[in-house]
Amino acid sequence: MNSALTYKIIAKVYDLLDVFYFFRKSSSPREAVYDLLSDKDLLILDICTGTASNAIGIADKNRNAKVVGIDLSKEMLKMAKTKVSKKNLDNVKLYAMDATKTKFKDETFDIVLISLVLHEISCKLAEQMLLEARRVLKRDGKIIVVEWEEPKNLIKKLMFFPIRKMEPKGFVEFLKLDLKEYFEHNGLFIEEIKHCDYSKVIKLRK
Repeated sequence: MNSALTYKIIAKVYDLLDVFYFFRKSSSPREAVYDLLSDKDLLILDICTGTASNAIGIADKNRNAKVVGIDLSKEMLKMAKTKVSKKNLDNVKLYAMDATKTKFKDETFDIVLISLVLHEISCKLAEQMLLEARRVLKRDGKIIVVEWEEPKNLIKKLMFFPIRKMEPKGFVEFLKLDLKEYFEHNGLFIEEIKHCDYSKVIKLRK
């Protein structure tokens, strides 16, 4: 299977998250992220933006904000740019860039968003990514992390089963992590956790 086709399939899977898992506005992690952002002219970095669903949602909700999305996949960014163009958003910029070695200056961003990424990568790579996020974050800025959370409700547990199966090795162990210890190990401190459908939204400070 060629890479372009592979990324098209991945993009469709990402878009299905909103259909099957995040469809309830009152408990959607995307809405929780929006609620954590003010309507000020924030400069926001969306790490591993993929098809830019979060970046587009934020930029559309807050036209005063400027959102920068980065991803290593040029195929995903191509799809993202098409979506941005269709929305006619001029406050979203997308770049092919390594999230562990960005080209941004120290203390550039008010907000850094890392959505459904950390569980996908090794602990070492996650440490490098969080260290870089911390570097480019302003002194009084916030890092917002969105991650999966296994539900306790039986029906929701059944719904969550495909997620458990699709995610990489180590996913179940990641779900059991002590998040306070995990983030403090990387020089970050939890300010707030919002529990959403199948997920949680964590606000961090330096």
